[in-house]
Amino acid sequence: MSDNQETNPTRPKDQNASNAKWSHLDKYEQKCFIQIIEAYDEIMRIAENIPEIANSYQLTVEEVRRAKDYAFGSGVSQHQFIPDEDMALAWERLALGQGNAIDEVLLRHEIFESDLVINQGMNQKDAHEVAQSRYPWSELLKQQWRTNE
Repeated sequence: MSDNQETNPTRPKDQNASNAKWSHLDKYEQKCFIQIIEAYDEIMRIAENIPEIANSYQLTVEEVRRAKDYAFGSGVSQHQFIPDEDMALAWERLALGQGNAIDEVLLRHEIFESDLVINQGMNQKDAHEVAQSRYPWSELLKQQWRTNE
């Protein structure tokens, strides 16, 4: 029996949308990443923090909204992103007004990358490399891990 909304009315529609968003992952990857996937879904569920994040970092609401959807929403399935716990945790800190300097780099990285892909038509891989050269979030994160070891 299929586990969709029509045959299983107890399954929330949001769950169906989440499953579609992560359909590029096999069932084992989905099981392995379930907590991170749930964090992504929660990030996308809460929209009230977008203006607060924009205001805190002198950005436009549209920039933050676009970056959030690109990194945690529709961009996930479109670009087959793998769920990233560090990204989810960084966004959660930003949303709580507790972001650190590396979290801000992630935010600016995602704003820049999403602009290159969505507004300027660059492919995702090239856009990521350009964004990484300007806002090297993953490199800063690796340095932080080494420092904390």
